[in-house]
Amino acid sequence: MSITELPVDRLEALETKIDRLTEQMTVLAAEAEHRRRQRESFEDLTGDLTRISGDAMAMATRELETLSQTADLADTLRLMRRLVEVAPTLERMLVGLSTASSFVDDAAPLGSDVMTVVTERLDELERKGYFRFAGAAVGVADRVVTNFDESDVEQLGDNVVAMLEALREVTQPEMLAFLTRMVDAVQAEQLAVESEPADPPSLWALLRQVRDPDVRRGMARALHTLRSVSADTGTRVAPSAPVDRTPTTTPPLEGENP
Repeated sequence: MSITELPVDRLEALETKIDRLTEQMTVLAAEAEHRRRQRESFEDLTGDLTRISGDAMAMATRELETLSQTADLADTLRLMRRLVEVAPTLERMLVGLSTASSFVDDAAPLGSDVMTVVTERLDELERKGYFRFAGAAVGVADRVVTNFDESDVEQLGDNVVAMLEALREVTQPEMLAFLTRMVDAVQAEQLAVESEPADPPSLWALLRQVRDPDVRRGMARALHTLRSVSADTGTRVAPSAPVDRTPTTTPPLEGENP
């Protein structure tokens, strides 16, 4: 019976078996090819290692021959003994280097973060103008150093106490309030200048202003201040001596209410 005369189901089963056999043959052929390539690679590697080992042995032989010609056996033994003695120290050094390397690896990200923060902070200071201000301050300090000598600085140091005392008095609340009122009055008068007539006020107009009680009180206080300044002109207090800050009472002017 020929193949064409077989039933259809048996023919299909036979084709399936042939396909499976073909697949298995393909897998076996690929496996054989893979093993052949591995064998060739291993043979090449073995050949390379053989040549390298031969070259290494030849080099080692030459180096040993050179060493035997230039070095004494006693020196070699002494060196080996010294290496054995310092082996613990070398081991501790290697451990320390390993620890330092680990620390550097751990600290590297932190250092990068710190540099980033510092860079951002410096950029912010640059944008705000701190560096330009510092440059101008250096210029001012340079002019001070150029225009003042050592004797001027010593004299300034002798008067520092008196200057601080005067500054403390100026920063008292009543003095600050007085200065504030004075500045406001000067600014108000400066604004009033623009609207006042071009001709100066007459003597009678000034006399009418003197009738104002506030004007008379201001003039009295100004005269009291001038009297106190002129009375203390000839008296100089040593920088180290304590200064009596008790307010003095000045008798009222004639015509002024006490």
